[in-house]
Amino acid sequence: MKKTKVLTVGSINMDILMYGVPKLARFGETISYDNYSLRPGGKGENQAVALAKFGLESYLVGTIGDDEYGKLILENLKHHGVNTTHVRVDPAIKTGLASIVIEKETACYAAYVAQGGNDHIYGEQVEKALNQHQFDIILMQLEMPLETVYRTYELAKQRGIPVFLDAGPAMKISLEPLKGIFVISPNEAETLALTGIEPSTEENAKKAARKLYEEIEPEFVVLKLGEKGAMLFDGKTAEMIPCFDVTAVDTTGAGDTFNAAFAVSYCNGKSIKDAITFAHAAAGLSVMKEGGADSIPALEEVHRFLDTFTQFANTSLA
Repeated sequence: MKKTKVLTVGSINMDILMYGVPKLARFGETISYDNYSLRPGGKGENQAVALAKFGLESYLVGTIGDDEYGKLILENLKHHGVNTTHVRVDPAIKTGLASIVIEKETACYAAYVAQGGNDHIYGEQVEKALNQHQFDIILMQLEMPLETVYRTYELAKQRGIPVFLDAGPAMKISLEPLKGIFVISPNEAETLALTGIEPSTEENAKKAARKLYEEIEPEFVVLKLGEKGAMLFDGKTAEMIPCFDVTAVDTTGAGDTFNAAFAVSYCNGKSIKDAITFAHAAAGLSVMKEGGADSIPALEEVHRFLDTFTQFANTSLA
């Protein structure tokens, strides 16, 4: 049986994670804390690792420096089974570095990212990967040059490969070069940046999804709305698909886990709604642990979680 092959194009960072911070600091203010760790991350790295953990043949296009952080990241990717053939090592640049602060009360985070190698991901790398392999789907994000984002979609479109765009980090971009994409999936902040509409209510979320659809004409708009769930819009119908009620410890990488899990489920022939539910389960499990890539659950964990939830729901309804 042919194994599903997925290409992720995107950022690779070393993350400095600071946990349990009582609040975000104001300018000139110092806040003490006693819990931090150094871990590989970045949207591209996280998604590629998640895909490998979920049992897919996972390839990553990205760029790192020939420094200590880059070496640790490369080792970590290989450890998780990610094919790193198309991860470029450039001795003239530094590996991307992210400082991520996780607030104690909400488990939400703020991040500062030094792009490093992520500003040096080029369309030629993507084209080389596509010329050597036949991929079932491509995942990409906006933590790289926009010309690479647009070129990746152009190359995929020429080959008939569906592309899932995680529209993060939040920024206003031209959507014209992405017309007809398979899925565009921003979170709340990213939705606001792209549409000017804050999806704080279901009605506003519908307006934002409709506006995105009219501009980009994708197959689907999937708005990731945190604890409210996700809104699916197909150009005609908007539907809220609820997530699972879990106790969050760290929301870092939850969106990346969601995206990868969606790709796994969809490539396995599930409906778009079932793929989103599966993605919710994977993301829910990820926020219950600290870390980005380290918090990504194994495929078996997601299935067990869904089985347990279904049994509980059936018992409650009986």
